[in-house]
Amino acid sequence: MIDFMDYIVHAFGTSTDWNPDNSYSSLTATSDALLSFQTPSTLSLHISSLSTPNFASSYTLSTLGQIDGSISYLYSSVALGHVPSEAPTIPLKSLTKGYREVRLPVPVVQGDKDRTKFFAEDGRKPILLHATLALPPPSILTALYARRINPETILSLSLYSQSTTKPTVNSGPPPASVLAHLQHDNGQYSIEGLGSTDNGLLGVRGLWNFGVGALKPPDNVASPREVTEDFRPTLSQTDSLSAYRNRLASKPSLLSAGAEFYYSPFSHVIGLSTGLRFTTLAPHITPTEPPASTGKPLAGTSASLLSTAGHTLLTPSNVPHSSFPYTMTLTATPLTGSISSTYSVRPTPYLALSSRFDFNFYSWESRYVVGGELWRPQKRERERHSATDSETDPIHWARALTSDWFTPDERALKTSRQDREEENVLKFRVDDTWSVKALWTGRVKSLLVEVGVSVNPVAHPLGALGSEIVKPASLEGMAIGNGGGGGGGMKRWTGNVGVSVAYST
Repeated sequence: MIDFMDYIVHAFGTSTDWNPDNSYSSLTATSDALLSFQTPSTLSLHISSLSTPNFASSYTLSTLGQIDGSISYLYSSVALGHVPSEAPTIPLKSLTKGYREVRLPVPVVQGDKDRTKFFAEDGRKPILLHATLALPPPSILTALYARRINPETILSLSLYSQSTTKPTVNSGPPPASVLAHLQHDNGQYSIEGLGSTDNGLLGVRGLWNFGVGALKPPDNVASPREVTEDFRPTLSQTDSLSAYRNRLASKPSLLSAGAEFYYSPFSHVIGLSTGLRFTTLAPHITPTEPPASTGKPLAGTSASLLSTAGHTLLTPSNVPHSSFPYTMTLTATPLTGSISSTYSVRPTPYLALSSRFDFNFYSWESRYVVGGELWRPQKRERERHSATDSETDPIHWARALTSDWFTPDERALKTSRQDREEENVLKFRVDDTWSVKALWTGRVKSLLVEVGVSVNPVAHPLGALGSEIVKPASLEGMAIGNGGGGGGGMKRWTGNVGVSVAYST
């Protein structure tokens, strides 16, 4: 479960129409969410609030042997009052990283006011300020400054500073580093530049999407230099823009390729990696302009998919080559000889599975990890499958008697509230060393609760078992002998159990 502040930062990007999927850093986001999740190892409490549409705060308190916590504040120049902030109203899928349906990258089209209207609401460009102070000493301060320069570019500055525990007379300033990140997203491609004061690290990475071409303007469209604030697209330009959107919305899949390169002139560290991603896209329903001609489109063409009551109706039954959602990635690091392949699939709306295979050409070592997530089906879905008529539903008479007591809006509000209260998800993973992780996230009344278990086998000498001290909230001490003979070793299971409780308003 992500923190409340990360949820608000993501809402800031959504409100300003920023696509987080169109980045090389998000190439393996789906498999990472299903296989590389973290389980809590302490008892922690999170209290957060979106006190105003532009200001949020969060407080964290955790304990395991010692008490520590953090204080966070956030300011956004874009009003976020429309974002659900109360714990009972936040969709659980917005707080848990699971199977990720990649958002279709749409290039910015000249004359399209839909993606640039938020820049002209108050005459200012969107700005986000976020800071977190971790206590007690040695305290750590992290800060973020993000600014949308234009619809295609975002600039962010990150600060990390750690205080010293025992300051001396000749001690210098506390260790700190600043990371500058500039990202340009054109839809068809994305390029990023990074620079850090830590060893003067410089980096660049990019991602290219195949089949997502920019709109070719007609001959009568003015050049970008001639476009003014009073520019209004003509009828032919509007038709071409609608056809362009429909062509993108009809894409059943997306193939992306990218690479990154890092270099530090001080430590002479070089980093290089490259990767591929193939994923299916979620179906879209977008309004379309009525066709100019009344002729029937040819069967099997994209035009035939766009001729349903004036809407772009794209469902898995009528999109060619569509199936259940899945994502495949292949990444390679030539300098270290590492290669990694992942395959993630969601066969049902409530189940997602993923696997990852890592291999190194230099050491011939390999590793295999499998995992997934399981969502609890909604109550009304279970009732629909278990009781479809009055003969199998024992309380059908009560439902018919109270059907007119509430308005449709009230029944929908009650149903959505019950569905949110019943939301919970179970994540699990296991690798080739039999290290197991499980994470349950759900609601208890108005609280968001997360319980995690991590278990892994560790081989210790036989004589060291008596001197071990069992840690609190751990599973240490469950030993498995190897026959009770000889002076060999003994294999036992160690692990951690953690609970995290969050409340927001």
